[in-house]
Amino acid sequence: MKRHSILWVGAVLAVAGLLMSAEASAKKLTMNIGFSVTEGHPYGTFMKTFAERFETLSGGTVRVKVHCCHKMGSEQEQFKKLQLGTLDGTMIAQNNAGPFFPKIDLLVLPYMIQNYDHAVKVADGPIGQKIWGDMPKEVGVHLVSIPLFSFRHIYNTKMPINSLADFAKMKYRVPKNVVMIDTYKAFGSDPVPIAWSEALTATQTGTVDGGDLPMDVIYSQKFHDVAKHIAKTGHFVLAPPFFVSDKFMKKMNASQKEHFNMAVKVATAASRFHTNYGMDLVQKKLEAAGVTVTEPDIGPWVEKAKAVHAAFGKKRGGDYPAIMKAIADAAK
Repeated sequence: MKRHSILWVGAVLAVAGLLMSAEASAKKLTMNIGFSVTEGHPYGTFMKTFAERFETLSGGTVRVKVHCCHKMGSEQEQFKKLQLGTLDGTMIAQNNAGPFFPKIDLLVLPYMIQNYDHAVKVADGPIGQKIWGDMPKEVGVHLVSIPLFSFRHIYNTKMPINSLADFAKMKYRVPKNVVMIDTYKAFGSDPVPIAWSEALTATQTGTVDGGDLPMDVIYSQKFHDVAKHIAKTGHFVLAPPFFVSDKFMKKMNASQKEHFNMAVKVATAASRFHTNYGMDLVQKKLEAAGVTVTEPDIGPWVEKAKAVHAAFGKKRGGDYPAIMKAIADAAK
């Protein structure tokens, strides 16, 4: 072997040794992350894939502990824990972050997001950064990714819904989010704000007649055991962000941050695929379980939603109307 080749190989081995040494000497971190639905749901796909990839890519310098099924508290409690630094990451519905960071309510407005492609364009592009770019500075939490998008439909225990008039006859659970409460009032209902962790019990006991969820959540959380009617209205999008505390972000070294970002991208792709592939299958399973699915004309719902948008933009002011216009334009 020529001398310059020997020197080149030696240099490569030296660099590799330095990298391995740096990885080995990196501070060992434990990351605790939580979510509130079953492990078999696309939430679980994201969290489990992220944990496995991050641990592997980091060379074992990061250990990720995943806690499902409300084990870390309600979704709003989990967000508070991120701010305190007692939880490192969570994946929760965007509406449950609204009370802490009001700008996220732009993704809660009814019929604001038109379809999957529109959602991706908004969330993965500059519009998304306009919405949540200041989160770390303002509330000490980073919105790292939105791993899935699905649309919420009305479920109820009483009757098929074929019109807005049918809808208005019943009492619904809504999350504790002002935009969602205002939306149901605009639709003609007197909504009952109930935390997600209590939603199924409220339906089972008759405290409410129904509410809204994506079909895969209705199925995975067994709402269909008691609520045998679903109306495909798609009035809200479920776009649950993966939030990470600023305290944990600052603990990672440069190499760990690179591995973190890669793990997020891989897990996001897996979760979006799981969501999109599974939705039609879920509807068939629901129908096979005796659920009646109706597809009412959503025109009247869309018209009522316009008043919600107008009131929201006027009340919030500032740059809200401009961002709402940018979101609407992105659908064209």
